[in-house]
Amino acid sequence: MATVATASRLTEANIHRRVLIWQIVVFGGAIAAICTMNVFTALTNFARDGASLAWWKPTLWEFSSALLLWALIPFLARLYRFAPITARTWRSALPLHLAVTPVFSLIHVGGMVLVRKLGYALMHLHYDFGAWWPDWFYEYRKDLVAYVLILAGLQAFRIYRLWLESQITAKPVPAEASPEASEPAEPGPAPLVRLVVKKLNREFILNTADIDRIDADGNYVAIHAQGQLWPLRESLSSLERKLDPNRFVRVHRRHIVNLDRVREIQPWDSGDYRILLADGSFVNFSRRYRSRLPQPFN
Repeated sequence: MATVATASRLTEANIHRRVLIWQIVVFGGAIAAICTMNVFTALTNFARDGASLAWWKPTLWEFSSALLLWALIPFLARLYRFAPITARTWRSALPLHLAVTPVFSLIHVGGMVLVRKLGYALMHLHYDFGAWWPDWFYEYRKDLVAYVLILAGLQAFRIYRLWLESQITAKPVPAEASPEASEPAEPGPAPLVRLVVKKLNREFILNTADIDRIDADGNYVAIHAQGQLWPLRESLSSLERKLDPNRFVRVHRRHIVNLDRVREIQPWDSGDYRILLADGSFVNFSRRYRSRLPQPFN
């Protein structure tokens, strides 16, 4: 009962919020813990050698690095959603990530040095990073390890998100049918045939049969039809309920496709798929929506 109750409270919005909060807590906590340990290690090493070191210096050294790493994680998360490293995608994703690592390291080191210079300036001192390229190569080796660890953490959160999304589809099976279940359901409203959309301060009538796909876009949806993009202020779930379910099917938490426009369904990573539409565009197809496709697509 607890599992069913938890699943019923899950929505796409709070799944995104829950994963984001845990990412901030876990990555932030791990980075802060490592930096704190390194600060005390530096103070201990200097004390062992009989030298004095102001506490704020190693604190600035370590936490300036941590600040830049923490700021770069959202960009890595977006990149990893685009190019996850899986059994099917590693041949294309791995070279991409390797090519990004020098840029990641340059931004990290450059920002870190800037923060340290500002910190030293506030103490009326001068910070000297040293010879840039030799010292950057030294930092790059550490950044490469940090990049790999961040990707490992993002993959763990990706699996966690997939597990949470799978819980949405878990529906309790009633022990016995209620008397109302045997009664025929009242017919619902007819599916939409036309939509009124606004663009450039004008209103247009759009036939739903001309729609290729519909994407979620914040408080709006982006309707792709006849090579054009039409914004509509409505949630994807709300619009889904108004469309013809025999023609329009939700294949992802962010996408609805017109089955008449589907050209191919291609296997993708982690058991998911990609849909190739007649206009040449691709749409992610989550495996948890597979059962929604009618025959012969299913």
